Amino acid sequence: MTFDDKTRAFMDKIAKKGSVLGLDAMCLLMQALGDPQEQLQVIHVAGTNGKGSTCAMLQSILCLQGYRVGLYTSPAVFCYEERFSIDGAYIDAATFNAYMHRMEDAWQEVERQHGVCATIFEVETALAYLYFYEAGCDYVIMEVGMGGATDASNVLNHSLCSVFAAIGRDHMQFLGPDLESIARIKAGIMKAGGQAVSTWQEPKAAKVLEDVAKAGKTGLTFCDESKVKIKQRKPLCYDYKEFSDIEVPLEGSYQLQNSVLVLETIRTLRKLGVFISDAAVKEGMQKTVWQGRMECLCKEPLIYMDGAHNLPAAKRLWETLESDFTNKSITYIMGVLADKEYEEMLALLLPRAGHIYTVTPDNARALPAEKLQKTIENLSYAALACPSLEDALYQALQAGDDMILAFGSLSYLGDFKKIVKASVKE
Repeated sequence: MTFDDKTRAFMDKIAKKGSVLGLDAMCLLMQALGDPQEQLQVIHVAGTNGKGSTCAMLQSILCLQGYRVGLYTSPAVFCYEERFSIDGAYIDAATFNAYMHRMEDAWQEVERQHGVCATIFEVETALAYLYFYEAGCDYVIMEVGMGGATDASNVLNHSLCSVFAAIGRDHMQFLGPDLESIARIKAGIMKAGGQAVSTWQEPKAAKVLEDVAKAGKTGLTFCDESKVKIKQRKPLCYDYKEFSDIEVPLEGSYQLQNSVLVLETIRTLRKLGVFISDAAVKEGMQKTVWQGRMECLCKEPLIYMDGAHNLPAAKRLWETLESDFTNKSITYIMGVLADKEYEEMLALLLPRAGHIYTVTPDNARALPAEKLQKTIENLSYAALACPSLEDALYQALQAGDDMILAFGSLSYLGDFKKIVKASVKE
């Protein structure tokens, strides 16, 4: 996206302010904008892994039913504007710049009157709410950025439905040291007297969700894994409760869990009076596109990339490799952020590696490729640190394994996809 000078200067200015826990500044910013979020029918999605895929499937289904549907996600993986979409179409530069100018006016008013400054993520989230409201969206799907209770997206007095994808250990420095602490913060998006839906969770996380729902008189429904009847694994096709022959085009064994969560959410929305036909569910699921999650970039040679960047996601990736790529030798291209549990990820995933090439993601929190190489060698595996993604891809193509898999951080997947498309001819 091309930011105009005014937008760029404002975004650079507030990005330097850093992050502040709490919703005080966000509430004041939304008040300055007229609280548009309170006029929206919001489906609020939290969780550690699977949020993005879940949101994409929900948007696709609701759009197929004929509704106008806004979707806000983070972080950006392939382009900045992908974070703000209506009916699958990204916001254009002129519209974004115009809205950001209005954000600056509201931000300055809040700073002048109250002496507080909203962060860059809070401003982006506020922009999304205002954009979706003024665009006349029937429904808005908001992905939580991090946590839940104090996330900027939670500046809501009510929501249509709170949705919980898989909850696991990530961002412990912000959310707490254990699964219960993390689950409790994520559970904070539930609204008193409202409705919530959750995928099957680890028992400790499920218990927290149940306790919070009970305290707030929130109707909480868990997906029932025992009701899943798999007919075909690749491409995935299954029955769930009253839904039959659900086909999911997204690869990765974890998409079963995500798509069942979507179906259970559809069941709850129907109970709330939202009309969604079986045909829209089936076609919407079939037409879902979500980049960077076990995405096949090239079939010959076989190249995949996956957004696995924390231990729970690594476990899901491992399950996919074991179930769908059992007999294939795999070359890894891997780059990670230094604040992730990458040593545990390595211990889990290295046994499947044929060759390993490390890279440094374009992110301030990135672990240098050389340090990742050393960590891998300390685990008794060979690895080569590469100076660039181009070099890593070149080395991987020479390795001669059956498949290349890039993973470890969302930060570099957009660039990697461009490099593969430019360098490899099927």
